[in-house]
Amino acid sequence: HRSRRGGGGRPRARAKQAAGREKSARSRRCFERMGKKTGFLTPKAISNRIKAKGLQKLRWYCQMCNKQCRDENGFKCHTMSESHARQMRLFRENSGKYMSYYSDMFKKGFMEVARRRARNRVKANVVYQEYIKDRHHVHMNSTCWETLSSLVVYLSKNGMVDADKTEKGWYIKWKDTDPERMARRAAAERLDKMKMTADAVAERQIQEQVARAHKLAGTDKEANPEGDKKELNRDQKRGELKINIAARKPVERNVTIGSTAVFDNAKGTGKKRKKIQQKKSALEELMEEQEREKKRKKDAARKRPKDIRKENWLFKGLVVKCINKRVGGGAYYKKKGVVKKIHNKFEGEVKMNDSGDVLRLDQEHLETVIPGIGKPVLVLNGSFRGYEAKLLSLDDDPKKDQPTVTVKIAAGDWEGEVVKDVSLEDVCKLK
Repeated sequence: HRSRRGGGGRPRARAKQAAGREKSARSRRCFERMGKKTGFLTPKAISNRIKAKGLQKLRWYCQMCNKQCRDENGFKCHTMSESHARQMRLFRENSGKYMSYYSDMFKKGFMEVARRRARNRVKANVVYQEYIKDRHHVHMNSTCWETLSSLVVYLSKNGMVDADKTEKGWYIKWKDTDPERMARRAAAERLDKMKMTADAVAERQIQEQVARAHKLAGTDKEANPEGDKKELNRDQKRGELKINIAARKPVERNVTIGSTAVFDNAKGTGKKRKKIQQKKSALEELMEEQEREKKRKKDAARKRPKDIRKENWLFKGLVVKCINKRVGGGAYYKKKGVVKKIHNKFEGEVKMNDSGDVLRLDQEHLETVIPGIGKPVLVLNGSFRGYEAKLLSLDDDPKKDQPTVTVKIAAGDWEGEVVKDVSLEDVCKLK
């Protein structure tokens, strides 16, 4: 019985070994065939991978599934798949949402490329070709624009680019519409204008001083602009002009200043000179030192008021500018006026300088006015809110986002205090 069990087990083991050898041989032949025809490094496999990495035709791309098909047959098979049908059901439920989302993404990506490439006038197709270099970009067939021309027309109408059409196609130029950058640029232009105004005022003052000096000296240039100019004409009847220059002997001058001369000049100074030369006693010096120490301690103990910032900035007597084009049909746009009354903290009665009309406007429709150097202003926000001050300088530090001003408090407990780095929006011209 034992020999029969052992005899029956050996043929079964031999059969397993034979099956394993046959399987390994079959695998070897398969690998050899793959190495010869369909291996990983064969030209066919390499070309397939290169094609998969590169861009394919837009008509064979499915934006809902984010899938790029190689040819028409592959795209047809994809449209018949269950996953595509599921995505299309979602699209049908809310088609407008998906369409607007893809259109916004496409516009954002296109404008980002235009910001880099279209600083100068370039063809629209150049910007588009650079945008589609990214394989995973949002395709135009999923947006509300059917062609590139319709996109360029849309961007031009909305003021995002400057577009013009030629025989060679559409050309575009990028326009900076970022509100922060536009605000910084406007502030810089306003600062340059104010600096030019300050320089002109200084030059006019210098000219007035020169004219005043000429008038006091009796040589008014305005009355006699030519002055004493005479034309030099030579008389032909007279002979040659001869000039004899002879060297003179140097004259010796002995200048001596004696002590008596010094004291003689000092005699006419009177009691004022004696008072200046008089020395102070030790008691007086001690008392003055104590007064200076008290003043120093008082200044050190005095703290600046807290930083006060409120939404309402209108005050009576401010010179403001209307920035709403709809007021009066645009007749008061960019016109200046004076605030006469305040209503509900945010509204004011403004008397226009040009026409004398009185308008009731909200502070959102008004803008602060920055005067020239040395003119009075009112601090609208910050530690010195409500204080009258004098404009000392305009500071344009490139490290800061916006230009600032330096003012000097003109009245109140803090009279004479110099405040630096005050924002342009926190001060306004006073009448």
